[in-house]
Amino acid sequence: MTDFAKQMHEEAEYIGSDMKDAMKDASHDDWSPRVDDRTNVKPFYSPYANFDPAICDTVVIGVNPGGKPRTPDTVEATYLANLEKPRGEYKAYLDETWAHVDAPGKANLQQGVAKVFQTLYGPGDWERRLCDAASFNVCPIRTGKARHTPKEMWEESVKWCRRVLEHLRPTRIICFAVFNEDGKPAYRSPWHAIDSSFQIERDFSADVIRPLNDSPAFVLAGEVRSGEFSGCEVIGVPHLSYHHRNEKMYDALREYLAQC
Repeated sequence: MTDFAKQMHEEAEYIGSDMKDAMKDASHDDWSPRVDDRTNVKPFYSPYANFDPAICDTVVIGVNPGGKPRTPDTVEATYLANLEKPRGEYKAYLDETWAHVDAPGKANLQQGVAKVFQTLYGPGDWERRLCDAASFNVCPIRTGKARHTPKEMWEESVKWCRRVLEHLRPTRIICFAVFNEDGKPAYRSPWHAIDSSFQIERDFSADVIRPLNDSPAFVLAGEVRSGEFSGCEVIGVPHLSYHHRNEKMYDALREYLAQC
């Protein structure tokens, strides 16, 4: 079943190549003339072997692989080797050392993902669950801030993400729910991408805004109502790069679990 994941990896490279003109024209420092280089493609945060519908029940979906282009070739080679590892033996959220940290799993987003899984699955099972999950981003191309991603590139990425989900048919999706100032899920948000493709019937919402007039933030939950995996549970959490220490968010997840 790894053939599908490898195919989708190749198609992610095509997205970068096809969108290079739009990316070069973007008036932000997030883009580089070499942004279409294959080393800026990072679709998956778990091995190819995890992308098997026969064994996949949980999916983790982020926004985009952060960092400005371009990734060093040595990092790319290590990443590709990790994708070939057996199921559960590579998990980017635990194993990789990201920019501005000095040890694996210590970046803000990595710590947030780990604590979300600890909250949802408990101390005895969270790491296995994370290792077995199929983890990826809506946009598979390494960029800076998602809001600067050209609209046509995001739309192509949503189509790519939809194909992965339709292949996997998960029973639980854990995704980022990024919000506009009006409190609605942002267009370039995994929650919005899933909702626009498969219609999420929301049955839980908790305001978890932080002090000091922070931007709107919510924990959301609901079920997919259309498509091949109708009934799939979707849990949306604020972007964990900024909310990894937000105890209100973890309390909201516990409140949601108590209602299930």
